[in-house]
Amino acid sequence: MDPFFAVIVTVLVASGLARLLWSGSGGAEDERLAAWRAAALAAELTDVEWSRETLGGSSGPLYVRFSAYADRDTRGTRITVSGPGLPEDLTVRPEGLATVLRSARGAREIEIGHDVFDAAAWVQGSPAVVRAVLDTEVRGAIRALFEGRLERKGRSPFWATGRIDEGVLRVDVPEVRPPTRGDGAETQSGEITPAVGSDYVGRPERLPEVLEEVVALARRLAPPADVARRLADNLKKEPVAGVRRRCLTTLAREFPDHPAAREALLAAREDPDAEVRLRAGIALGPEGRETLLGVAGGEGAEDETTERAVAALGGHLTAGRAQAILRNALRTRREATARACLLALGRRGGTEAVSTLAKVLAVEKPGLAAAAADALGDTADASAERSLLAALQSPHSVLRVAAARALGRVGTAATVLPLKEAEARDGALRAAARQAIAEIQARVRGAAPGQLSLAGGEAGQLSVAGEEQGRLSLAALSSRRTSVPPGPEGSAGPETAGPSSPDSTSALQDDKVKE
Repeated sequence: MDPFFAVIVTVLVASGLARLLWSGSGGAEDERLAAWRAAALAAELTDVEWSRETLGGSSGPLYVRFSAYADRDTRGTRITVSGPGLPEDLTVRPEGLATVLRSARGAREIEIGHDVFDAAAWVQGSPAVVRAVLDTEVRGAIRALFEGRLERKGRSPFWATGRIDEGVLRVDVPEVRPPTRGDGAETQSGEITPAVGSDYVGRPERLPEVLEEVVALARRLAPPADVARRLADNLKKEPVAGVRRRCLTTLAREFPDHPAAREALLAAREDPDAEVRLRAGIALGPEGRETLLGVAGGEGAEDETTERAVAALGGHLTAGRAQAILRNALRTRREATARACLLALGRRGGTEAVSTLAKVLAVEKPGLAAAAADALGDTADASAERSLLAALQSPHSVLRVAAARALGRVGTAATVLPLKEAEARDGALRAAARQAIAEIQARVRGAAPGQLSLAGGEAGQLSVAGEEQGRLSLAALSSRRTSVPPGPEGSAGPETAGPSSPDSTSALQDDKVKE
């Protein structure tokens, strides 16, 4: 509004000339209507219509309406702005009893990613449009309205409260200063009455200036023609990492083929926030792998973030990289990331992976050691057997159970006896040991399911029964040679030396994962 014209309008309202020009009767209602008409004139509203109770007119695609309001504490002018220039499903209201009831009825709230704003505001609408229009400046303006201020850049704010309900912006401007309610109190209707600040400057004759700010805010809420481009532009100047994360995710999910989305994802690889870089790396696929590697090994990131980076790399994570990330994770005690590395090494397999996993199994705390045992089972490498048998002697049940599970996947026939002994002395191992024995039974070469069993008679004997000659017999408890009971056909099998049970005090107990 032209400053000279604003002065003239203010003088007219203050002097009462506007009331004489536009109203034929006196009184507060006529003075209020005169102020509304002065504001409409200053804002150059078109198609203006009025009565003693309301006044409405258009400002482009927006429809502006003045009406009176009154509650137990205040009275004044209510300005509403609606029309096709605003998102019809957008709602931004103060958190309170009313929003709690909405949530209880199943209404879905959108989190913006800014903790302070999310705690103050209850938001509904199209997620992409919501995040496009609620940039940092608009969020600040809405929070100020919740707190009782209509902000003006570089000038003192007006006292006003406001909200957005299903595409309608509502701002209440009091004619008298409301009573102070501390930091904000909830009324019987569930509304929040904010505290009154010391910068109150609102008066009825200032409505032209108030309306100018309200219409400007409404225009900033208009949905952009290119939502993806607006989101990408917001990312460049958004100071809150949580908001950047959600904006980037929305871009990648809803606009995967839009040029602005790709530009934003490529730029986000250099974002100072590790979670933003992680999301960009995942969305970019092969182009994002180096970014994911950087996140996975980077210090200062949350454990959950680096864990997800390792998981996202999947089979593209080499054994060497996995070991380097594992060493760093163990040093910084990021256990979730360490577990992800152990899982990756187990899936990759190989001598180097088995060696690393065996060291972690031997020296780490029970939780990580159990994860290493499970990963050894994933290697499908029989060389892991010795380390896992040693772990059956652990004082920690979680590790013993994990070792038994893993032996079921990698153990040879020689592990059946130690598993059977462990089951007999340890009730916690019963189910895992029996399952492991069944899995080994199904894997023994030349034996059909059901053929592998513990022979009766002398303890520790193992037999594989068959219909042909060459039946297998193992006596694992003794180093001496023993004879095997007759097979099912009544013929004696060949004698064999039984393997010794592995020494639980293996050299692995002195191994450590070197940094």
